[in-house]
Amino acid sequence: MGKIIAIASQKGGVGKTTTAINLGVSFSIFNKRTLIVDLDPQGSVAETFQISPYDIPAGILDIFKDKVPLSEAIIDIGLGNYEIVASNIKDEEDEVALYTYAFNLKMLKNILKPYKKVYDYILLDCPPNLGTLTMNGLIAADSVIIPVQCEFYALKSLGKFLQSIRNISKKHNPKMRIEGILITLFDKRLKKSREIADELKRSFKNLVFDIKIPRNAKVAEAPAYGKPVALYDINAPGAIAYLELAEKIISL
Repeated sequence: MGKIIAIASQKGGVGKTTTAINLGVSFSIFNKRTLIVDLDPQGSVAETFQISPYDIPAGILDIFKDKVPLSEAIIDIGLGNYEIVASNIKDEEDEVALYTYAFNLKMLKNILKPYKKVYDYILLDCPPNLGTLTMNGLIAADSVIIPVQCEFYALKSLGKFLQSIRNISKKHNPKMRIEGILITLFDKRLKKSREIADELKRSFKNLVFDIKIPRNAKVAEAPAYGKPVALYDINAPGAIAYLELAEKIISL
């Protein structure tokens, strides 16, 4: 039986989509069949693979709005056991419709349930908020990864976000657990980055992954070539960190 992992944060720019894409390809390198589901209207997963919203035959909007089967929205991007379901939002009207249909908070859970027999890992890239789409993701998930950038404001809001996740879990999905808090965009050269990473570890203890995702030019460059970083430069520090994270999660 496969595992559904939501990747969620209330803050944008923390490496949420980067984590979904690169953790996913790392799982596939370890021969785990992986599906990425893009719940974020920004549609960054498809953009990473240079797929335009107009080239997506069916996406998350069609699944929620028109009840299109998930199987019709799965895109084979030519990476073997790694597939995606894209967000195909073209304008504000589509985005409002998607959030509105997502008021059925258990819709995604019911849609994904049979696919846990097909995939080893299903990763949900949630929007940077606690709206109806993120709620769908958290209710469908077996666990959640919370990416956190090494900056003061991220640290300040994390405790509140964790409490919100626990409240959602208690009410809607009691079996969901926190997979871990993932420190992203970490620059070991900066004293402030090291201090915040240490404070996160002191405050949240075993919830924080020992693996940190470094601030790395190769991770930022890879989407311009339509690839996750491990397929762009597998020796890059960012690629190695995501491979180590995948290995850690597989071993749990």
